[in-house]
Amino acid sequence: MANLKRIESCSLDRIRMMRDVVAREIESVNEQLAVEEEKISRLAESADTVALKKKHGRYELDLDAADSRISTLNEERQTLEDKARVIDQAFQKKHLMDRQADKLGGVRNVHLKDIIIFFLILFLISILVVDLLGIGANGGGAAATAEVKEGKITNIVIQKPGAGYERVNIHILDNVGSGALVSGHVTGGKLTGVDIVDRGAKYKNPVVEVHPHFSVGTLWIFWIIDVVCCAIFMANFVFEHRLAASKRWYWKNNWIDFITSIPLPPVQVIAASGDLGVVRLGRLLRAVRILRALRLMRIGLFFWRGMDHLSTTLDVRLLKRSLLYGLLSLVFGAVVFMFLEHMEAGTGFWQSLWWSFTTLVTGGYADIHNPETASGRILTVFLVITGMVLVGVFTATLTSILVKEEESIQAEELDEQTAIVSRIQKDVEATNQRLDRLEGSVREIRDAVAGREE
Repeated sequence: MANLKRIESCSLDRIRMMRDVVAREIESVNEQLAVEEEKISRLAESADTVALKKKHGRYELDLDAADSRISTLNEERQTLEDKARVIDQAFQKKHLMDRQADKLGGVRNVHLKDIIIFFLILFLISILVVDLLGIGANGGGAAATAEVKEGKITNIVIQKPGAGYERVNIHILDNVGSGALVSGHVTGGKLTGVDIVDRGAKYKNPVVEVHPHFSVGTLWIFWIIDVVCCAIFMANFVFEHRLAASKRWYWKNNWIDFITSIPLPPVQVIAASGDLGVVRLGRLLRAVRILRALRLMRIGLFFWRGMDHLSTTLDVRLLKRSLLYGLLSLVFGAVVFMFLEHMEAGTGFWQSLWWSFTTLVTGGYADIHNPETASGRILTVFLVITGMVLVGVFTATLTSILVKEEESIQAEELDEQTAIVSRIQKDVEATNQRLDRLEGSVREIRDAVAGREE
């Protein structure tokens, strides 16, 4: 099967014809399947047609032969449906590119637009990283400790106020406890107070970390930049959506572009309101902003070159499903395990994610965290079994791909050898014909000489 790039290089008319041809063949295979299903239904009900045959050294019932034909037809249909899916994908992308080229005055302008979007995403991701990590923020030297009662944070005591701060981010880390949320107050560049928005739970030995951050004015500047860029992204989404041949296809393949084009205000400013519900909503929405990084991967496909073999390998349906299910199990296990085992805030998710990955891929987890709750142990069993299945399917599928490649090479070599043998046979037949004609001529000459002698 030609890869997606090669099909996209064809004209729309040719792609349409390819799609129609494959669709007709799928319909033909479905008709054959219906006939075979009807035959096997009759065989299942009849008691007079039971026969046992030996074929290629194996015993086979009539029902076995019919079931084998149905399996073969199902495989053919699956292959054709995969071809149809790739062709339809190429058609949709080709149609969208041609429509954009008509509107923007050429394919070169479409590529220019995509490059501008790409660099805007790079710029916005840089702003996001600076905002999240507080890179370049002024201030330092502050220190504080947390007081705990019944597993909850009751007070934050400032040991050193530090200097040069515009604003601070305060994180509370603990091996067991989690959920605490605090907001610091800065006066004259120094940390002067801390408000506890959420006291958290199950804290034992909390460690308070004070990080410098940007002022509210700087954060709003970041947000204005975010809004402008997101407006451009949304305009591009609406533009392409209107030109797409199938709106359903465009949503299915670009929904993440829509979600990540929604601007979100700085969470630090939301946290200053002190409204717990708003704060938690803000934290959730801020996590969604990280999805914008996925746009970089998507736009990066614009520069994809020379990876046809890899893209063909990853286009195997079973392989993609095992990768998808593995990723979903990985994230699901990390999130659920973090809440079940109450791993520490801040680094808790990343430690849970590493625990989930280790459990899913290798089955080893105890050196990272041995589950203490019954629910955590059940989840561990689920991940271990899921990992065994997914890794087995992934390995078997990848092996089958490599084996098929080797078999295809051997088949090509066999075809070449067969062609050589066929040419030799034709040459031998031609030589035999020439010899027969020569022998006939010699016989005629001999007969003529013998006639003269008489």
